[in-house]
Amino acid sequence: MPATFELKTNDENQYFFHFLNGKGELILMSADYGNKDEALQAIKEVKTGSLMSHQIAAGKVPEGDTFFVIKDTKGDIIVKSVLYSSAMVFDNALHAVKDNACVAEVVDLTA
Repeated sequence: MPATFELKTNDENQYFFHFLNGKGELILMSADYGNKDEALQAIKEVKTGSLMSHQIAAGKVPEGDTFFVIKDTKGDIIVKSVLYSSAMVFDNALHAVKDNACVAEVVDLTA
């Protein structure tokens, strides 16, 4: 199964998306967007940002788990990864995004 972006709506009819790796595992989560066009534009920015090392930043929560974010060209965070307790799993997830997000299909689950 190829990596995908899943476009969804929440209970307030706002749009959001998840990026899943080829195994169907959740890697990235977006914020909520007021309309579909904004969410689709954010997916395009993630696809581009995933190829730009300066738009990717890693962080650590106080409990010690790590995560990464992808920012747009203005420096605003577009997506955040899930938390990782293992450096190896973190590295694998980051590489999956860098290798696959730019070509991942968008699956629209809003219809």
